Amino acid sequence: MATEMELKEFMFTFEGGGWNTCWAKTRRSAIKEAIRQYADNPSLNVIESSVHKSTPEGLKRAMSLFY
Repeated sequence: MATEMELKEFMFTFEGGGWNTCWAKTRRSAIKEAIRQYADNPSLNVIESSVHKSTPEGLKRAMSLFY
């Protein structure tokens, strides 16, 4: 019996700056999801090579930009 993969949080950056996250089962599907989420905004272009599984440390560092 195959086990279903769980959703993981992925971080990514945009051309010109900024970052966000999305939830997906694989990096490949995270890239597709990130692009889909921002397809209607021409100024938010996802850098595909930046997509990576988030870590608590990475999220903490990224959030510190807001403090």
